[in-house]
Amino acid sequence: MNESWDRTSYHFLSQVVIFLDVNDSKQFVEVAYAAYRKHPATDTFTLQFMAFITINYLNCCYHQHADKSYVESTFKFLQELPVDPAIGLEKLIGKFYQAVFSGDEQKARSLKSIIQDCGYASIIDDIEID
Repeated sequence: MNESWDRTSYHFLSQVVIFLDVNDSKQFVEVAYAAYRKHPATDTFTLQFMAFITINYLNCCYHQHADKSYVESTFKFLQELPVDPAIGLEKLIGKFYQAVFSGDEQKARSLKSIIQDCGYASIIDDIEID
């Protein structure tokens, strides 16, 4: 995988990551994170595509029952993205997944309720909290 990633590459990965095997997904997202860190862009579209990559990858990990080691770098990367209203929801959803993967049911329920109250229930309705 080469290092010449751009907005189009990030957009493509953000859409296909959920269809890949979790092991393949992990490899692609790690390369994308490294490419972004090397040449960070703060335009709205690139930020959104990077945030979509993280959320769709976390969804992939959840549904393919990946262990916590698969998601740690994604939580770190999502926190590194700048504060921007364009990706606020994705950061909130990332916190929700972080609570789910760490087994913090109370926090996960609270975040799920907030996300649902904001009208985005369909994004996380398939995530079960024990």
